[in-house]
Amino acid sequence: MQKFRENDQATLCQDFLMVPGFTHEAFCRVSGTNQWKYPWHRYFADTDAVWLAIELHPIS
Repeated sequence: MQKFRENDQATLCQDFLMVPGFTHEAFCRVSGTNQWKYPWHRYFADTDAVWLAIELHPIS
């Protein structure tokens, strides 16, 4: 998974190796009641894969 400061791959600011069982802090930022913002990011796999990203958001 890669996180960017802007919608431009030259602004890469974090690169995570996502191995089976890996977890990380919530990716979104809460910007208000029931409002979430996500930074520019992308996921990719080195091999054929089926995956699902699940993130539990705070209610307030």
